[in-house]
Amino acid sequence: MLRLIFSTIRNIGLGVFVNGTFALQFADGEVKAYWAIAEGIAVMLLAGYAELKAKGANDE
Repeated sequence: MLRLIFSTIRNIGLGVFVNGTFALQFADGEVKAYWAIAEGIAVMLLAGYAELKAKGANDE
């Protein structure tokens, strides 16, 4: 169940990242697009880290 939750969060982060890069490609380089890219990367990293922590907690 936790794996599904973390996978969903990671996919949301990927979507935010892709939307940010799309905005940079086809629009003026606004600050919001850079923030979207950074936010997407941060969400994906945090979801991966949380999944590893949860997996480690289950192994003990």
